[in-house]
Amino acid sequence: MQRIAKLGALVALMAMFWHPAVAQDPPAKPLSEDPKYALFSVAGRSWMLKRVPYPGNEGGDVDTTYHKYEVFAVHAEHAEFGLCSLAQPNQESSNDMLVVNVKFKAEDNTFKDPIGFTKMKQEKLKVPAGTFECIKWVNSENAAMWRSVDFPGLLVKSDDRFGMRELISFDFVDGDPVVAEGKAKPKKAKPAKVDDDERRLFKKKGRKWLVKTSTFTGPTDKRSRRFEMKQYEVTACNDTEATVEITRLTLMKEKIKGEPVEKWVVTFASLADALKPQEASRQDRTERRKVTGGLFKTTVFTFNDAEGREGSAWYASEWPGLCVRRQVKGKDYEQLSELIEFNE
Repeated sequence: MQRIAKLGALVALMAMFWHPAVAQDPPAKPLSEDPKYALFSVAGRSWMLKRVPYPGNEGGDVDTTYHKYEVFAVHAEHAEFGLCSLAQPNQESSNDMLVVNVKFKAEDNTFKDPIGFTKMKQEKLKVPAGTFECIKWVNSENAAMWRSVDFPGLLVKSDDRFGMRELISFDFVDGDPVVAEGKAKPKKAKPAKVDDDERRLFKKKGRKWLVKTSTFTGPTDKRSRRFEMKQYEVTACNDTEATVEITRLTLMKEKIKGEPVEKWVVTFASLADALKPQEASRQDRTERRKVTGGLFKTTVFTFNDAEGREGSAWYASEWPGLCVRRQVKGKDYEQLSELIEFNE
């Protein structure tokens, strides 16, 4: 009898904690894919504001300036972006940019309503960078600003007694809530069949891609620059390996007479060696990365080179083995390699 009582108590205890099995919710999408954070969802995106001062304001500036912004890195819950002021729009800026973290949270200052301003109407605003749907905000001193609806955090225009700012350039990319002015909205298409073979980059004879490498040495005010262009071409492939010929070109993408050709033999049995940096590295994050040669989903590796300098490398998820960007930084040294053209 005592045994039956204990068994009954055990069953009752199990019933307290038991619940029917339910289907698991699909994994949540990364915050970087939330439309609220579209502005900061793609590394490499940049935009620029031009500020023209109004004359006659005591204490106001007198020179036209340019304010550049660029997304450096996209993480799971935040992004890093840089900003700086320039005297000319094409001025070199990477070493002078202030790096800021923006959290993918509505309460981050980037997404909050501007302090001291009152929300007005929503309107379309045309600026040199394009036409944007905006919310207009004004304050008690008749200063006004227009902030993008589709790209929260993006200032499109501001106007006060000291001067006016306007967005003069903006990188639109595939997947944005809106497309660039004059560009047709992409039609919905059936998903293309994905080749999940990790060898796919090397399987097609004649496939080519171009990489430009820029090397900067010396202190900022006395930097020397060197540029190099290389073409990669799959010239042979079979079931076990592929041969990639690497040829140095001029910056005009022309072959150099008498230039030797380097051969890279990719052995498929040890393909993993080609899918990450040659240096000892660790996988840091995944992000969408815009480069001159296109927009790619990438895996980002970090490493130290032979000189101990910090480096990062971006490898395309769609094309295993394709390094779309590589950057190494050290004292008075920076080297950047970037994919500028890819022919599937």
